[in-house]
Amino acid sequence: MFNQKPFSYYNMSRLDKYLNSRNAQQREYCLYWLTAFGIQSVVQLKPSDDLYAIITRHIEGDIDIHRTRDELREFYNNYHRSSGDRQIHRNEEADKVAVRIVETWLDNDFELSLDHFSKVHRQMFHGIYHNSGELREKPFSKKEWVLDNASVIYPKADRIEDRLEYVFDKERSCDYSKMSKTHQMRHYCEFIASLFMLNAFHYANSRATFVFAVKYMLSRGFHLQNDTFYREAWFFRNAIIRAFYTNMHQGIYATTEYMEMFMRNLFFNEDNTLKNHRMVIRGE
Repeated sequence: MFNQKPFSYYNMSRLDKYLNSRNAQQREYCLYWLTAFGIQSVVQLKPSDDLYAIITRHIEGDIDIHRTRDELREFYNNYHRSSGDRQIHRNEEADKVAVRIVETWLDNDFELSLDHFSKVHRQMFHGIYHNSGELREKPFSKKEWVLDNASVIYPKADRIEDRLEYVFDKERSCDYSKMSKTHQMRHYCEFIASLFMLNAFHYANSRATFVFAVKYMLSRGFHLQNDTFYREAWFFRNAIIRAFYTNMHQGIYATTEYMEMFMRNLFFNEDNTLKNHRMVIRGE
């Protein structure tokens, strides 16, 4: 089974009918799934073809997201029982986390808090990785393509909780009603970038932050307008890096410009051109 193909072009093209459906719920659910697949793609995870039959029943309203989760879990439980293979493979991670992402967005429960941020991470990865939902305890660095393989300077682990509490306190006190739409989006992007730059968890910070970012917008009455995240998730990750990276020696300063372009496409259906190479910083 685990030589199965990732979600094929054929199956992906079959989702187009839902993406263009006049049925608002089918279109919304299809966008949730495509966005979840896009978020997974930042770590080269793709859903399996076996997931297609299950999610189409969800999109068409035959089963709810909880039944979708249960059917997928049973599918993999049967595999593990029959094969004796207890390892979590990449196909399984891709499928299970995609379902959990959609479940997270369909859950009306939302709080602008560290506890809820941790809950999102735990919900996505429990049973797949150890320490899900727990803050990291070790230093972290990662070479970034968009920074010409330089690494962002992340805070020490012993400062993460206090920094996160500060970020959430600041966001909760923000009065968006006094801002123009342009400044609302800029402030929102600054908030999401500030979460990302703390690299709060042991692993999968990009995915957890993306899911939380979308959930925040959905909780405020916004709707996904298109499949921007499915097509351009890598752009968004690079855009977040550029939103908090500064190198004064090279004349480079943090900017949310690229994040804003992406989010306006996603939620306002704008048509900003998203090109990764425009963000790349060349080292001296």
